[in-house]
This record gives sequence, structure tokens and C-alpha cells, in this order.
Amino acid sequence: MGFAIELTDEQWSRVGDLFDPPCRRGAPARIPRRQMVNAMFFLARTGCQWRYLPDRFGSWGAVWQQWRRWRANGVWERAMGRLAAQVRARHNREPDPSMIMIDAQTVKGGRYGPTFHNAGGRGGRTIGKKRTILVEILGLPVSARADPAKPHDVRTGRDLLRDSLDGLPRVSAIVADRGYRGLRALAARHHVRLDIKAPPKGQTGFRPIAPLYKIEHAFAQLGRWRRLSRCYEGSEASATAWLHVASVAYLLGRA
Repeated sequence: MGFAIELTDEQWSRVGDLFDPPCRRGAPARIPRRQMVNAMFFLARTGCQWRYLPDRFGSWGAVWQQWRRWRANGVWERAMGRLAAQVRARHNREPDPSMIMIDAQTVKGGRYGPTFHNAGGRGGRTIGKKRTILVEILGLPVSARADPAKPHDVRTGRDLLRDSLDGLPRVSAIVADRGYRGLRALAARHHVRLDIKAPPKGQTGFRPIAPLYKIEHAFAQLGRWRRLSRCYEGSEASATAWLHVASVAYLLGRA
């Protein structure tokens, strides 16, 4: 996708039926669904406010209403799962991963008015949200969610895994850092091995821990989308959906 934020024909062929299903009922769309997807990528990439959406994308109100419908129906999440499977197939791997990594990131909030943000992070000094993502061995995000910043990483990670493991039937191992030792009970219930990674004893200075550095790379790639530079959303649902939008765009670039 690069920086143009415009879907190519080949990229649209990968996900178009999710956003514009052939059996869709109702009145004909006034704005092509592909154009609406491009508009949402533009919003995610630039951090633009809804009311400042360029006219070439159509009425911002119509795009916003469609955004709400796709968010409620989980369309972006399904596109994320499909694209991750396609990228894995290109690398001669099974569509579903057998190992996933989990980590979280606390992000400052940038919204005035009602919001779900609260104080959390190290020392409780960050007022914002917590992003938790699952990444497979190639560094592809396969699931993500947003929560208030206050809950511990184990709690938000447990919630994400509960929602995701049923859709990942081949997973036999979860890899995480020492902050996720509290996931042992959940891993045991799902008959999954929990592999906790830690720096070698006596190590000084920073050295990446394999393979967990791949999840940090995924966070860095998603952070290039300015809508995610801070959390401007008023609800966990919207914050999670924008995380899915950025993940879909990233995966399209790798597909």
C-alpha cells in the first residue's frame, strides 16, 4: 500500500467481499464501499478528524455511519484474520499459527469529554488506554483489543486470549515476557504451553529477546498510523476498531 492510502485492485480483491458482500441487501450505496475503505485508511494514516475528511471521499457523515456498522459487525477484525492467513500461506506456512506472542502497550489519551481512559502504566502516570495484541512468528498481528490503562497486563491479556483462542485451533504455545506469568492457569485450561522469556542472568544493557522483538516491531509499525499516536476515541470499541484498521493496512502491505 505504501503511503498513497489507496487500495490497489489486487488489494481490494483480497478483502472486497467483506466490505461489499455480493449478497448485500438494501438500497444501492451512494458512496462505493471501496472509496469508504480508502477514507478510513486516510483517517487512520493522517489522524484527521471526521469533519475534515476531504470531499473526494464523499460525505463524512455517511462514511462515519458506515464505520459504525463495520465496527459493530466485526468486519475489520475478519479482514485482519483473513490477511494474516494469506501472508502465512505465501511463506509456506499453515494459515493458522501454532504459536502466538502476547504483549501490551500503554498509550496516552488525547480526548476531551467522556472517555474510557484512566491512569495506568508504569507508576500509574499515564492517563490513556492499553493496547494488547497477539502476534505470530512472522510478526503478523492476528488479534488485538483496547482497554483502559489501569488493569494489569495479565487481566487484559487473559480477556484477549479468551476471545481469540477458539478461533486459533492450532495454537499450542503462548510466548510472553515475565509480566505474563499469571496466564499459567488459563494456558492450562486450554491445554496450551506458556513459554515465559527472560534475559539471561547477569546480562547488562538492553538486548532484544527472541522472538519477542517481533511483537515490538509490530507495535512500531502500527504506531506509524497517526490515529494511533494517542488515543482519541471515546469508547473501547472504537479504539479497538482503529487498531484493527491499522493492522489491516499493515497486513495488506505484506500480502
